[in-house]
Amino acid sequence: MEPSEFWIEERLEKYRKIAPCNLGESGIRNVTLGELLSNLNLSIDVLNSISLEDSPNRGDFTLRSEIAKLYPGLDADRVLVTTGTGEALYILFHILCKKDSVVSYFSPAFQALYEIPKMIGAKLEPVSLLKNLEKNSILDSSVFELFEKGKDLVIFNHPQNPSGLSLDLNSIETIRKIAHLHKGWILFDEHYRFLDFQNDLGWTGAGLTEHTVSTGSITKCFGVMGLRIGWMTGPKELIEKARSFKDYLTHTVSPISEFLTLQILQNRTHLVNPIKTSILNNIRFFESIWKQLPGLECFTRPGGGVVSFVKLKKGFFLLVMRIFYWISVGFLYFLDVILNVKVGFESVLEKPTNVFKPESKDGKV
Repeated sequence: MEPSEFWIEERLEKYRKIAPCNLGESGIRNVTLGELLSNLNLSIDVLNSISLEDSPNRGDFTLRSEIAKLYPGLDADRVLVTTGTGEALYILFHILCKKDSVVSYFSPAFQALYEIPKMIGAKLEPVSLLKNLEKNSILDSSVFELFEKGKDLVIFNHPQNPSGLSLDLNSIETIRKIAHLHKGWILFDEHYRFLDFQNDLGWTGAGLTEHTVSTGSITKCFGVMGLRIGWMTGPKELIEKARSFKDYLTHTVSPISEFLTLQILQNRTHLVNPIKTSILNNIRFFESIWKQLPGLECFTRPGGGVVSFVKLKKGFFLLVMRIFYWISVGFLYFLDVILNVKVGFESVLEKPTNVFKPESKDGKV
């Protein structure tokens, strides 16, 4: 079997470099190598001594040790460095899923979270988050439903993309209690963990049980998508299986990417604080003006990350002959711009197009 067309990536590939405004970005503005080195107080000369031989397949030990510090109770042996979280998820789904596995996930979702299990033959059980959107956190009832439906694998993406929903203390306690009763696997996809607005780091489910895995990355939160680096955590036996699987894919990550990632993690507080400040300023500004924008029914600030859903007034847009009720709004980080609001269409319809038709007064188009 083959996965369905990755329609978001197809559209980004086609328009990323030529569109005057990117309305679907889900990370902060990407920096240049010079900007990154300047922010790290490093000279370009530090790259001269990096060997271009293969990195260790597991990832550089010093880097894995630094990543492990992000997860209480874990060590480097429970971390595998991958080429982005995409590779980590691809490997994990092939290890944890098989034909007829029952997999639950929050919907709408990043396409890879459900498309790869579907390709493998898993039965998908989406749990809608639309009823949560007037809050800025995931409701306990949604957490219960997710675990109830995911007999073999529960996929927990938080802060959630594209809704912006995060976990409050009650939901975290609920997860802790339910997780130990759950007989299947639990996957925590935590790409936006560095952009928690209440804490230094968002809560992690890594190591919660012996059947828990997690994924993470620096790329979207620090504006370094081109480094193409991510990681997974899990039990040692699973990490060893994943390492072997990785031999058939990218095998190793660039040593330059590993070096820069290590520097970012060692200086993450210094780097991320101004990013958070800018994002929060943008959110506050949007909160003050969204009612002036035509067609918007309500807005709730995201609990973490850079995207949020804004509800449209019923019938305001008709997209591919279907009413479209929600749009995704993001808060990009810029050094010299107060606010940049983006609107993206993510994972609500099977395959959006560029066609928009305003509804007439009599309800026809």
